[in-house]
Amino acid sequence: MNHDVCSTFHHFVGESSPALSALDSSSHLILVHDDDDDGTPLDFSLDDHDDDDAVFDVGRPYVLPLGPSVVLLYLLSPFLKLGALLLPHTKVPLKFGLPAFFLFAVLAAFTRRIWYMLSRYLRKSDLEDVVLEETVRMVLRTVVRGGTGGLRVLLASLYLRDSIDVLVPLFPSDLVLAPDLVLTIIVAVVLFPLSLGQSLGSKRTIYCTGFSVITFVLWLALVSIAHAKGTLKGLSSSGALWQGITTIAFTFTSSTTLPLYASLKASLPTAVTTAKSPKSHSFMILSIISVALAVILTLPLMFFSAFPNRPRVQDITVYPLEPFIAPMNALTLLLGIPSVLATSPSLPIPERVRQSTTIPLSRLGIFILVLIFALLPGVVFAVISDIVLVCALLSTYFLPALVHITAHYLKRPLSIIMPPSTPNPYAQVTSPTAHDELLQRKERALQRKQLKKRIIWDLGVWFLLLPVGCGGGAWAVGHLAGKW
Repeated sequence: MNHDVCSTFHHFVGESSPALSALDSSSHLILVHDDDDDGTPLDFSLDDHDDDDAVFDVGRPYVLPLGPSVVLLYLLSPFLKLGALLLPHTKVPLKFGLPAFFLFAVLAAFTRRIWYMLSRYLRKSDLEDVVLEETVRMVLRTVVRGGTGGLRVLLASLYLRDSIDVLVPLFPSDLVLAPDLVLTIIVAVVLFPLSLGQSLGSKRTIYCTGFSVITFVLWLALVSIAHAKGTLKGLSSSGALWQGITTIAFTFTSSTTLPLYASLKASLPTAVTTAKSPKSHSFMILSIISVALAVILTLPLMFFSAFPNRPRVQDITVYPLEPFIAPMNALTLLLGIPSVLATSPSLPIPERVRQSTTIPLSRLGIFILVLIFALLPGVVFAVISDIVLVCALLSTYFLPALVHITAHYLKRPLSIIMPPSTPNPYAQVTSPTAHDELLQRKERALQRKQLKKRIIWDLGVWFLLLPVGCGGGAWAVGHLAGKW
């Protein structure tokens, strides 16, 4: 039937409408098989089958081609950082902890899917570009860029501060100089060269991220032994909002979904970009694998949380594992800082100043900010810790849902097969219909089909906005107000 439609359309263009003939509509017309309308109306496929013709702007300096194994490493690494290290000390009963744990694990995979679908739909590869597709004012552009960089800086300072806090108890308390200050400076000097990678493709950034996963596994083994021996000591965060459920939610936060998706797509060979992507380059499969691995590695920590130890002094003396657990904890956080800073926007330094020296001024300025925040007094840093928690939760769970609703419900849908509605000065328009009615009908049919495919995702998005987003916000306000 479609071939008859095509023949009719060419006959209509060639003989009945010189205006449409001037538009050269044959270059825009594509053949869409009728059997595409068959099958399930809901899109549960994990393959990137709709992504084969996507064209992205990958001009960001940190978006470079990355192989599937490296992308999987970066997808897994955020789940094995501060949130996971705090899980054994949340003291959440299993009847509350396990449902929340699996819920946020599923939501982590779900929000990555939402970002992936938005990136594919809008043909954008960066968080700033996806958000600014809907808000193009310069002021909002500055806010988005500043918010992205600010969250990266504060998260890195939180990693640095918490790593120092777990190391300080290993040193004598009667030292001449404060051990936390000395340790922070020493660690910063060692860490700065490792944080100079300009992209996620930098070898030093990849190695640091890989070693951070290894140190987490070693930490997990030591913590498991300590818990079995009854010598696992408690640990807590300084912020007021770092309670059991919020810590679980923070465990599954991440902020590099879009750059990793663009990097994975950029790694495809040129001969494959117009064909179906191989399974190894399916971003959604890699995302689900990363979440599954994170669940396997962190699920035992939920049981440690539900059944905490009450170590006795003599037990700690017999099984002195704390001198080994603390360094593994600190290394896991410190080695995660380079990947956090690699995707941080550059500071607005004039071009003349940057070219006058070989020192990476932007990266140096960002690292100094991280160091300054990490050295703030405990009371002030507790507020910063809560700010990082709230921003991480909003950017992971709330922001993709909000952008999804804005893109699909508050804006006109993007065309699927209709050519761009640009004026043609050489066309003699004699009818108010600028495009063929057959194409318009097919466009409407494909738009309805896309809407059916999005039903399940739309339901999940509204769940993120209302019960999770609004409910979590109400709890945070009430907790800070002392109501609960």
